[in-house]
Amino acid sequence: MRAHAAANTAEWQLLKSTCDSFIGGTVNYPSESGYPNLPNLGSGYQGESYLPALLSEGMCYQVLKSSNPAAAAPYGAKAVDILMKMSAPYTGSGSQGQNPCTDNGYGIRFFGVGYGLGYDWVYELLNSSQRTQVYTAANAWLTAWEDPSPSACANFEYVHPHSNYFAGYFHAKAAIALATYGENSSAAAQWEDWYGNQFSQRVQPYFALHLSGGGWPEGYGNYAPLAILNMSLPAREVKTATGVDLVHAAAPYSFPLESADYAMHFTWPSRAYFDDRDTNHASGTANPPVGTTPVGMYEQLFGALNYWGSPRVGVFHQYLNEVSAATSGYNPAAPWLLFLQSYPSAPTVEVGTMPRSYLAKGLGAVAARSNWTTGASWMSFRAAAYVNNPAQGEEGFDQGSLALVRGNVPLLVNTFGWMAHEPNGSADENLLYSDLFGSFNNTLYLGNRQMYNVFYVRNMSGSTVVDRFGQAAYTTEDDNVRTKVSAFEDGGDYVYVQSTNLEDMYRKFSAGPGVAAWSRQIVYLRPNRFVVYDRTTSGSASYDQYMAWHFPANPVAGVAAAGQKRLDVSYNGQYAGAMTTLLPANTTITTVPLYPSSSTTKVWQVQVRPSTTSVSQRWMTVFDLSSQASDVAAISPVTITQGSVVGAWIAGSDGDSVVINSTGAAGTAISGTVAYTVPGPAHHVVTELAKATGYNITVTGGTGQTVSISPGGTYVSSAQGVLNFYVDASGTVTEGGDTGLPVSSLPVKGYPRGYKP
Repeated sequence: MRAHAAANTAEWQLLKSTCDSFIGGTVNYPSESGYPNLPNLGSGYQGESYLPALLSEGMCYQVLKSSNPAAAAPYGAKAVDILMKMSAPYTGSGSQGQNPCTDNGYGIRFFGVGYGLGYDWVYELLNSSQRTQVYTAANAWLTAWEDPSPSACANFEYVHPHSNYFAGYFHAKAAIALATYGENSSAAAQWEDWYGNQFSQRVQPYFALHLSGGGWPEGYGNYAPLAILNMSLPAREVKTATGVDLVHAAAPYSFPLESADYAMHFTWPSRAYFDDRDTNHASGTANPPVGTTPVGMYEQLFGALNYWGSPRVGVFHQYLNEVSAATSGYNPAAPWLLFLQSYPSAPTVEVGTMPRSYLAKGLGAVAARSNWTTGASWMSFRAAAYVNNPAQGEEGFDQGSLALVRGNVPLLVNTFGWMAHEPNGSADENLLYSDLFGSFNNTLYLGNRQMYNVFYVRNMSGSTVVDRFGQAAYTTEDDNVRTKVSAFEDGGDYVYVQSTNLEDMYRKFSAGPGVAAWSRQIVYLRPNRFVVYDRTTSGSASYDQYMAWHFPANPVAGVAAAGQKRLDVSYNGQYAGAMTTLLPANTTITTVPLYPSSSTTKVWQVQVRPSTTSVSQRWMTVFDLSSQASDVAAISPVTITQGSVVGAWIAGSDGDSVVINSTGAAGTAISGTVAYTVPGPAHHVVTELAKATGYNITVTGGTGQTVSISPGGTYVSSAQGVLNFYVDASGTVTEGGDTGLPVSSLPVKGYPRGYKP
């Protein structure tokens, strides 16, 4: 860092300017005004303004203290001043200090982290009484947080190792214990508990199970960036203070590195917007909208990759540059963090070398795209048990939900993130919270969580909702949830995803389960088409069952074959794509604005209902992200002549495709011979065959082509039981595969081999 300052890098100039901006001003106590004008400083929201100012001043001091002590002195003095005001004792109402229990201990992410890092960075400038003041305040915060009483202010946050609150505590305790060790009589026990219990027994195993592959299910438009930082920096602090490498240990803590993988894959192709699942609070700003890709998060992740020696530094550096350009540098890192994490001389590597799909196993989150250009087609999907602290409730109730985008134009949206946009973002956020957490009163829009692209079952009596419906915060640990991505595979010209036991996430009705069974399979045919196949069972033939899909504009009915429905969507003057329902035949479609009481509709919910009341249904829906309506493929059912399968014939101007699926239970391999007839040459993707097994494929002519697939031949199914092949006009079979785009050698889970749960 001192070398960067000597070179007068742009990051150093920004940091020094920030440090200079507070010199000569007054630092207020937490009890005083939180938002004075510069050069004065207040606490901001629960310490939010203190922390970056403290760390900026402390860093300026550390960088200059050897080369220019006179220039360093004002920065060090200002850092001490801030730290003393932050650590003013709290003795009750009317005192100058901050109550650790304010908002259930929210402020520990600022006050607690500041106590630890500030104490370390300006240690030699603190006298004995000042040091005592800092670690006494720090100990009081940790004591309040760790109070085991169920009624204690932070207990509901402390008992679970995943939330933005816990992340602040996790970082604070590590920093406090390491920094004050040797002088604070409590520090040794704090370190022992942090390393032996909080990290080794709680965080590391929980993150290895539920956050393998990265991600943070509390909304990337709000809580995720700081929470990821607070769950990542402690590993670096431990390494520098003790030499212990948690990231590359025998039981590795890979979250700081895999968070970068997740960040790359779950950004829209445009680079300008992030997958907006989970909580994204309205900002009051129309442009850029909430959900815009936060550049500061990429800057901090880039620094982490550099520090830990990741081979992904070059490609992530290039991606960071592209995100910054696409968003005009939106929401950059704080100057101290940017200076800490910047590596101007780091190489760049072409983004197109990355895999085009990714599975974050812990969250059951899948992203896939046609290529790495900014106009590519892209999907995101999630299916897993609830991961966030259930008492926190920031994670969406959307297991099994799909989002689709082309470039920067969405077709299927995540309703919460989209409705938080302006205009009326705050008012619509209130409607969203009413739907999520409102007190159920037998009406539709209080407590039913009906905003997601999932399967719904309702117990209705006329217009009265008898039982609340939708999903809940059910976990593996407490509820034995089995929901998962049970198969994932990228075959180059297709991506195959299978999710099972989605029914485990649904609240039960008074008479039993509303959703008795649900699996969702997605076959993505690159570049633009997605075949979604759902197998569902409702709890009763009397229940109202429907598949819900959410669009950013009111869909318009298009032309479809008999028994089908097609909807076309245009958004912001651009064609977004189309949805065609194939199964069940003769569905009924109802379009509902979300929410009816919203003054500006931003999301339209399409409810697709079967023509029969059978409890067991097979649904096949094809989404097409073509850039103009004339390029959307025509969809028709495949004629099955043998075997328990169904299929879609997808006739496109850029070539025809066939997708064949089993009618049996998800995950059960098709047995015996499968035969079907299609109009002509096509790309064939047949799923749920026996895994890594040889098959015969024969093609006969006549009216169209009849394809027969039987066990025992030389065409070998994939690790996930998929046969991928092409048939030309002469009936010649050619095995399918990658389209020739570059394939990365980076160690990304599940690629190119199929994921084995």
